Amino acid sequence: MAFANWTGEKGLRMQPDPEVFDPTSALASVGGDREFLSEVAGLFQAAWPTLCNDIRAGLAAGDFGAMERSARLVEAAARNLSARIVCESAHRLALLARQGALEDCEAACANLEHQVARLTPHLAPLRHP
Repeated sequence: MAFANWTGEKGLRMQPDPEVFDPTSALASVGGDREFLSEVAGLFQAAWPTLCNDIRAGLAAGDFGAMERSARLVEAAARNLSARIVCESAHRLALLARQGALEDCEAACANLEHQVARLTPHLAPLRHP
């Protein structure tokens, strides 16, 4: 199935943005199974609020291990969705957490949240195979 155009949230026509989400690669990664891709997208969207809260709690407590673990989970989930910029942002946060760079982690967390917000409308059409 082609993804040249689709209707996203609020009925807006969307153009794929491979930096944010590459639907062709995502579909290929699940063997062309659009229903399974929809499930993967749904799992990401369901897990994100908890992972984001865990990252924020780690920031507040200075718990770099918690931040790194949660960022790695986001990274893996984003990789499964071919969401390159979210994957890279989560990877950066995990590396900074490993280094114990609190101020840099705060900025990386904000960037990750921004990138997930950019990704979300691209996933909405997948929820309706």
